[in-house]
Amino acid sequence: MKNLKKYTYEDDLLGNITLIFSNETGLIEEIIVSSNNDSNQIAIDRYGNLEEEKPERFLKKLQDYLKGNLFKFSLDDLNMDKFSDFHKSVLIEEFNSEYGSTNSYSELASKINNPKASRAVGTALGKNPYPIVIPCHRTLKRDGSIGNYTGGVEIKKKLLDLEKNNKK
Repeated sequence: MKNLKKYTYEDDLLGNITLIFSNETGLIEEIIVSSNNDSNQIAIDRYGNLEEEKPERFLKKLQDYLKGNLFKFSLDDLNMDKFSDFHKSVLIEEFNSEYGSTNSYSELASKINNPKASRAVGTALGKNPYPIVIPCHRTLKRDGSIGNYTGGVEIKKKLLDLEKNNKK
């Protein structure tokens, strides 16, 4: 963890967003969003006191997305090496979901050729360290209800509304 840095961005829509990234590779290790605006404290609790530094290139992409000007991020910005094959397949499939669309856990399970794994898909998305970039906010319960979200249901609703209002 000694090679990690952080940056907390204040966003008008979502509040605090804390980015944890590798000083060596520049890859994002975690994005922390919280409806309680305590993402910086969550980062301190998980990682201790990290040096602050602004990841300019990634931050520009995040800001563009939150303004409705970016519709897809790049997996090249993320450390994807830390996941099992199953977890990675779920995250990549979710990453490839269309901007402004929604899906269900069971639909996602079918897309990864594991149709009986909807609960495991939900668990994998619940452990998604890259909310917003890997848009797990797009996955709803089979009945269409909102479901849970790591950063809180209110943030999930705001992200869905952002995409709905900016869909081209």
